Amino acid sequence: MPSDPAPSPAPEGHQAFSSRILQGQSRVLSLIAGGAHLNRTLDEFCQVVEGSLPGVRACVSLYEPSEATLRVAAAPSLPASLRSELDGLSVGLAPGACSAAVHRNEIVITSDIASDPLWEGMREPALEAGLRSCWSAPIRSVRWAGGPGEEDEVRILGTVALYHPEARQPAGDDLETLEIASALAALALITSRTHEKLGEQQLYDPLTGLPNRRLFTEELKEAVAGMSPHEDKLGVLLVDIDHFKEVNDTFGYAVGDFLLRSVGERFIESRKSNDLVARFGDDEFIFLVRDPATSEEVKQAATAILGAVGEPYDFGGQQLAITASLGASLYPWDGEDAQTLMRNAENALHTAKRQGRNRFRLYAPTMGANAFEKLQLKMALTYAAENDEMELLYQPKIHSQSGEVVGVEALVYWNHPSQGRLSPGHFIPLAEETGIILPLGNWVLRTACEQARELRRGGFRDFTIAVNISALQFRERTFVDTVASILEQTRLEPEALELEVTETVAMTEVQKTMERLTALQALGLRISIDDFGTGYSSLAYLKRFPIHTLKIDRSFVANLPADKENKAIIKAVIALAHYLDLNLVAEGVETREQADYLRREGCKYLQGYYFSTPVAGRRLRELLESGVGSEPGRSYLAVGNIA
Repeated sequence: MPSDPAPSPAPEGHQAFSSRILQGQSRVLSLIAGGAHLNRTLDEFCQVVEGSLPGVRACVSLYEPSEATLRVAAAPSLPASLRSELDGLSVGLAPGACSAAVHRNEIVITSDIASDPLWEGMREPALEAGLRSCWSAPIRSVRWAGGPGEEDEVRILGTVALYHPEARQPAGDDLETLEIASALAALALITSRTHEKLGEQQLYDPLTGLPNRRLFTEELKEAVAGMSPHEDKLGVLLVDIDHFKEVNDTFGYAVGDFLLRSVGERFIESRKSNDLVARFGDDEFIFLVRDPATSEEVKQAATAILGAVGEPYDFGGQQLAITASLGASLYPWDGEDAQTLMRNAENALHTAKRQGRNRFRLYAPTMGANAFEKLQLKMALTYAAENDEMELLYQPKIHSQSGEVVGVEALVYWNHPSQGRLSPGHFIPLAEETGIILPLGNWVLRTACEQARELRRGGFRDFTIAVNISALQFRERTFVDTVASILEQTRLEPEALELEVTETVAMTEVQKTMERLTALQALGLRISIDDFGTGYSSLAYLKRFPIHTLKIDRSFVANLPADKENKAIIKAVIALAHYLDLNLVAEGVETREQADYLRREGCKYLQGYYFSTPVAGRRLRELLESGVGSEPGRSYLAVGNIA
């Protein structure tokens, strides 16, 4: 049994203690938000704790579940000899309070190390370091239950231990510090792991887990650089899922994402061990086939790939069938560098699609005629706005607690004379490539502002509209003046307009971004960072940028609440958004389970097909007047496609 503790010394004024704790928390939170290295953050964390409780020495240990051990991560004031003894302790078997805290999942108090049997085997090193008491708390990450009656899952991340030179029980301030320290350390660890996850996503696709376009291109360049055109061969096979837009439009993004993940899994299973498969675009995958002996081997590989795609998929008991088109190029005949090989594989793919889809084609020089088709599309796009072929649809943004529509995001669609309605993903890249995005973007901004003005003057005074800004628009020297002019001409109150800039655009030329965002803020409008989590920005800039909202990329929402890693990312981003006093919007909400989970976690705004598909301007008033989700006790109402 632990020895009877000496009486705890009378605590100093609680007000002074609370002030120090708050100041210390602010320093640590600033490091977390700034993306500082975990070691630096935990060292500062220990110093904050020690500054709050004179005489205390702090130690943070991380739990390694695969080894069931604790590794010391930060203990700036402990002697090296004691740190060495504490590092690598086995949970549940080793002496000391920390091992027991993890094993029991509770705070463990040792009031006198000299007599507590828990310290048998570790007593001497602790006493030689001049330490007599130890209070240890587990660092927890709570994964909230998915529904009523289900238990929350608690994951142990490590421990916080406070050592004191006197043999005593903790006072009230000691326990309060220990509890605060445990919560703060959990936030630091979750955020650090979020950074690691986002760093991986620079090279890997978050939906399928496959390498992305960037990593594939680097691998292909490296492979070609080490080859001899006279001796070596390789194949590049580009695969496109046929009519994938119709899948999303008909069944929703949840089914589309399921199919993309399933296709990726089949590709991994069917490829040879030394081949590489990557997700190349929205509905495109690409293979690097190493060392094919003949073009026949490439044809066999293409046939196997299309066969793998064509097998039916079971989604919730429903059988789904899709097909794919494939284009292939061969080194060295179709190109001796990575860009040429990928371009010619794309030309072959376009030929396969033009000839009926659900087939493959090897590249032939005559396929360069596709460039003429692309030129025709560019010319048609040039006159699309003038011919009234462009249309804005509006995706509602929902308040997660009341269910009310608080605003919309404007999305531009092209009603092509022969190809039908084209979504932004089908022509915006072409518009950016040709520069047409500049006049088109101004048309979108002006039309959206006119729509917002009409609705606000029609009684919807709090209505706001969000407009996506392309990289070319944002970097235009006259962009701020253009926005100011459109606001003046449409007589729209600036606070009704929100401009969405992607994280990648914001992190390019940071100083210029800062100047431009500051100038836009001065106009009185609002600014949001779109696709947050895909560009791996330093969170330090979020504190400096004059922004109001973060939009969580839909890839992090897709598998909620089942995906544990995405849940951890969502929780960390929500915590940081709250700390930085930023609004948070989750995009791509497709199911009630996703909506309920995000609402419970404190995400303020939600957007996605679960609530409504994008609607035409003429139906927007109808949607707002319907009071989506505003009925007491009813948080959500899927309104369907009322375009």
